[in-house]
Amino acid sequence: MRYSYEFKRKAIELFYRGEWPETPNEVLTYTFHERIRCWAKQEDLHGLDINKLYVVKKNWHPEDKYELVYQVLSGETIHSVAIAAGINSGLLYQWINKYKTSGYNRLINKTNGRQSKDSNMRVTKNILLRQLNESEYEKLICLRA
Repeated sequence: MRYSYEFKRKAIELFYRGEWPETPNEVLTYTFHERIRCWAKQEDLHGLDINKLYVVKKNWHPEDKYELVYQVLSGETIHSVAIAAGINSGLLYQWINKYKTSGYNRLINKTNGRQSKDSNMRVTKNILLRQLNESEYEKLICLRA
């Protein structure tokens, strides 16, 4: 579920006062409270703008991904590393699984979609156009009309 920036700000303010906002119907109370704690921690580490909805997706370099994965593998928790980096813990979990299964090369961003065909595999069509005589040209005009 997506929450507006204003809702997040109000929830964080209530959290600091020791109160909780009303839990939405489709969310468990514990999960909702954890989410508010996460927003508050992110705001403390990165400032007020971190909880805004961003339209632009950040492209992570493989070195940056590896640095975060290494922090988790060296003993820090996924949740704390994700909050410090300002990303979702699920995304970090995916990077860790990719690194464990296939190594560093799997952290490199791949393009989505169908692979392009090899230029050697393409068949070039050689259609030779021949000149039409007058009667054929007249028939073609009649057919087009």
